[in-house]
Amino acid sequence: MGFVANVVQRGRTFHFRRRIPADLRQRLGRHELVRSLGMGDIRAAKLRACRLYVAAEELFSTLRATPMLTDDQIARLVRDFYDTMLTDENAGRLTRGPLSEGVREARVTQYATMAAKGREALAGNRLDEAAFVAEMMLKRQGIAIRDLAPTEAAKAKQAMLRAGIDLSEALKARYEGDFNYEPRDKLLKATLAEPQPKQWPTPAEAPTAETAPSATPAPPTAERDEAVPGAEPTFVERGTAFRAQQVETKRWDNQTAAQASATHRLFADVCGDKPLGVYTRKDAGRFRERVERLPGDYGKHPRHRGLGVEAI
Repeated sequence: MGFVANVVQRGRTFHFRRRIPADLRQRLGRHELVRSLGMGDIRAAKLRACRLYVAAEELFSTLRATPMLTDDQIARLVRDFYDTMLTDENAGRLTRGPLSEGVREARVTQYATMAAKGREALAGNRLDEAAFVAEMMLKRQGIAIRDLAPTEAAKAKQAMLRAGIDLSEALKARYEGDFNYEPRDKLLKATLAEPQPKQWPTPAEAPTAETAPSATPAPPTAERDEAVPGAEPTFVERGTAFRAQQVETKRWDNQTAAQASATHRLFADVCGDKPLGVYTRKDAGRFRERVERLPGDYGKHPRHRGLGVEAI
C-alpha cells in the first residue's frame, strides 16, 4: 500500500489520524484526532478519511469562531476577583480610622444579605445578576464576553456568582473580627491554593523638576492629597494607567479616552486624589450633587476656563 494522507493501518483495519493545530490542543485536551475507519479496504478507507478530514476542518473553524474558556482562565477569573476585592478592602481599612459600632453592624448585615442573595441567584440560575462583574473581570484578561459562545459566557457568570458568595462571607467575617475566613467553594479553594501576585498597570513616569518644560504650577484643586512614595496608587494615577491601557489595546479611541480623562479630573477636583479604597459613598454623593449643580456650558464657556468646580 502506498502512502495515504491521514490514514494508518493497524492490523487489518485502517484508522483516520490527524494532528490538532497547536492553538487548539489545550482546549481539546489532546494532540491528535484518531478514529477507526472500520474497514480493511484502502479505497473505501480513503474516501471515509476525506470526509473525516472535512469534518475536522469544520470543528477547528467552529472552535476558533466561538472562543471557549479554559480551566486556567476560569481559575484566574475567580482568583483575580476575590483577591483584588479583598486587597482593596483592606487597603481602605488601613487608611481609615475606627468604625463606630453602628457602622460595623451595618456592614455585617449588608454582606450577609449579599451572600444570601448570591445563593438565591445561583440556586435559581439567575446568572445575569453577575453579568457586569463577569464582563469586567474578563476584560482584565483581554477577553470580550460578547465573543464567547452563550455557554462559555454562562460559565463565567456562574463562576463569578460562586466567588461572589464567598467574597461576601469573607467581608462579613472581617467585620466580625475574623480575617482568617477560608472559602467554602471548591472552585475558589482550588485556585487560591497557589495565589498569584496582583499586577496593576504601571502609570507613565511623571516628568521631574529637571525634565519639566516649565515651572508653571498646576491650578489648585479641592482636597487634593499629596502622593506618598511607595503608597498605593491614587485615583489619578490609576485613571491615567487605565486610559493608556484602553487606548493601547484599542478598546477605546483617543476621543473616548479624552472624555474619560475630563470626567476623572472632575471627580478628583471634587473628591480629592486618593487611593481607590479610601473613597466612600459620601464621596460619590458629593460628586453627584456638585455635578448636577454645574451649568450646562461649564466645559465650554470662556468664563469658566481655569476655574475649579467649587469656583464655578
